Amino acid sequence: MRLRTFMVTAGVMTLGLGTPAAAQERKVEVTPYLGIDQVVMAPLTGDGEVLTYTNVMAGATASIQTRRMEAVADVQYNHSFGWGDATADQDVISGIISGQYGLARGLTLNAGALASRIRTDGFSGAAALNDSMTTQVYAGYVGPAYAGSFGDIDVTASYRLGYARVEDDADANFGGAGLFDESVSHSLMGSVGVAPGVWLPVGIVASAGYEREDVDQLDQRFEDKWGRVDATLPVSPTVALAGGIGYENIKISQRSPLLDVNGLPVVSNGRYVTDDGSPRQLIYEFDDIIWDVGVLWRPNHRTSLEARVGERYGGMTYSGSFVWQGRNSSVALVVFDGIDSFGRIITSNVASVSGSSLNVVRNPFTGDFTGCAFSESGGGQCFNDALSGVTNANYRYRGVAGQYAARRGPWGLGVGVGYSQRKFVTPSGQAILVRGAKDQNWYGTAALTYAIDGQSSIDGAVYANYFDASGSRLDVLNLGAFTSYNRLINRNLQASASLGLDSAKADELDAVITAMGQIGLRYSF
Repeated sequence: MRLRTFMVTAGVMTLGLGTPAAAQERKVEVTPYLGIDQVVMAPLTGDGEVLTYTNVMAGATASIQTRRMEAVADVQYNHSFGWGDATADQDVISGIISGQYGLARGLTLNAGALASRIRTDGFSGAAALNDSMTTQVYAGYVGPAYAGSFGDIDVTASYRLGYARVEDDADANFGGAGLFDESVSHSLMGSVGVAPGVWLPVGIVASAGYEREDVDQLDQRFEDKWGRVDATLPVSPTVALAGGIGYENIKISQRSPLLDVNGLPVVSNGRYVTDDGSPRQLIYEFDDIIWDVGVLWRPNHRTSLEARVGERYGGMTYSGSFVWQGRNSSVALVVFDGIDSFGRIITSNVASVSGSSLNVVRNPFTGDFTGCAFSESGGGQCFNDALSGVTNANYRYRGVAGQYAARRGPWGLGVGVGYSQRKFVTPSGQAILVRGAKDQNWYGTAALTYAIDGQSSIDGAVYANYFDASGSRLDVLNLGAFTSYNRLINRNLQASASLGLDSAKADELDAVITAMGQIGLRYSF
């Protein structure tokens, strides 16, 4: 029902793992490693200082595929030792874990987690280079899913428990509705139906769902209850018409912020302090009929297209998806429209990651991943949009996102692009970020790898992000690129050297352009 950002996300489509029990081969690859890097960052514009770091890291990559289990992981802990008073020590945890375990025929247990960094100085969307104005983000989910048939009747059911957190040591400058703190979410869905031509010329599916998120800041609560009936009518061997009608009730409520002696909200670490004695306020409600119509196109088992138009949230909505899965490449595109929040988006993004292989593109100077994880077998995900402009507010969330990944011999390529608009839902007069204010975000990431021979390789990436902010936040344009040369010294020891540029331009401020260099060693066990 709910369209999320990025291909493979909950609702419009799922480029899933498939059933683990269907795995044809047992494949278990786990590679822990230790590493040390020397990094220098030199400003090309402005009056900044040359910064030098020594990074010590420990991490692991894993790909597991057995009869019952399929999982992938790329996690890393990085400690930066700063040289001089201008370079503070830092700890960074980053990575992605995704897995699925077959409990019984048709029943799986799914789980995943994410760790990353964001900026807290108002430079929303800009790269989180080593500085003090960053903080950690964590998200994860776990839950069972069932898909099976009872005679002619198909049944699906799923439950997901999600958790998201932004560390509370952030000296934030997000303004508006405040920086996100933490939330717990629940998502329950189920459906029963019959395929076209079984009982009637049309296929019929009845479905229902319930979603709830409880946010720590201002004791915010989101609840969404819905039910609908969908029909599908084939009009050719590859094309079908689709339509559905139902009912939905959404409520968003919260308590008031604590006020100081001047009647202004009390803010701590960029977050509103909750007045626990205040009554709960209903700040948004949608209670109405929902409907949509569209077309489905599936010319072969590799390609599918869906486009829909309908009425929801008091106006017209548009959604769709396109998926193409080749032998060593994949394309996915999604158009989405929903009521969302940072906590629900980031956990859904984590839940959309799948596959037995995943290329997590990391910044060689900081250890952070650059926002996208690519998979030529489908199941990749870009987190750029979710991690830009992290705020506590709910919003109407609309946009488009796409991803392409491929591997051809020694070459590997991944491209992720997207655009989104957030129209905020906040109490009138409570925040600088007024009700109906909008943010817009454009982003793109491309990564390329090339294996020169069995001992050496080259990889690189380019990235761009433009965040058009509302309220007191800054409009920020971030551009950057880097390339690395990797060489195996022996079976376990690898040397690397990297060069890069990063630029951040905010509103009327001068652009900050930084040149970066790195040399390092990594030992894999």
